[in-house]
Amino acid sequence: MGGGQTGYRLANRLAKRNHETAIVEADERRAHELAAELDSLVIHGTATDIDVLKDAGGEKADALVAVTASDEANFMAVKLAKELGIPRVVSRVNEEKLASAFEDLGADAAISLVDAAVTLYEKAITGPGMYGLLTLGGGEVEVVEVSVVEESGAIGETIKDLNLPDLCTVAMVTRKGELIPPRGDTEFEEGDRAVLVGKSEDVMSVARLFRGK
Repeated sequence: MGGGQTGYRLANRLAKRNHETAIVEADERRAHELAAELDSLVIHGTATDIDVLKDAGGEKADALVAVTASDEANFMAVKLAKELGIPRVVSRVNEEKLASAFEDLGADAAISLVDAAVTLYEKAITGPGMYGLLTLGGGEVEVVEVSVVEESGAIGETIKDLNLPDLCTVAMVTRKGELIPPRGDTEFEEGDRAVLVGKSEDVMSVARLFRGK
């Protein structure tokens, strides 16, 4: 829902990966532009009209992403998507304080673009080797990727030996381009990249351990 730059780029990326996509755009001129540029179904209409969502294939869709500039429109799109039974619903949130309301409504992820950008800047200035991937729950939950560097306290340690906080989890480990499903006995090596998920302060604490800070 929404054919601005975010919607355009997302639809373009998904189409290139052989996903069938549809865009609902309220501005008629913009809808024509999108139809001419994208290999996607483009419908002129609003995300607050359930019939428009049905015309876009909402009853068979695997996911809906609402990325309009209006929180009200995004909120209604999430509500209608849940009524249609769309399995995965993600929404842009322009006012960060509304993120919890979107999640209470059933959004699987409510993403504040401003907050996401701030998080990326924060990770950039706290030092190399850490990359912010996503912020959820109104800033309470972080998803970051961190490199295991030479001075890291995690080298030679297993996940269970690190005694991670209860609200921080190693979601994935990448080693020399290969994905390694994390287990309790997974031992870290220099050069590994670990994706951490959890409560913001706990994730930052564990990230410092991995980076040797």
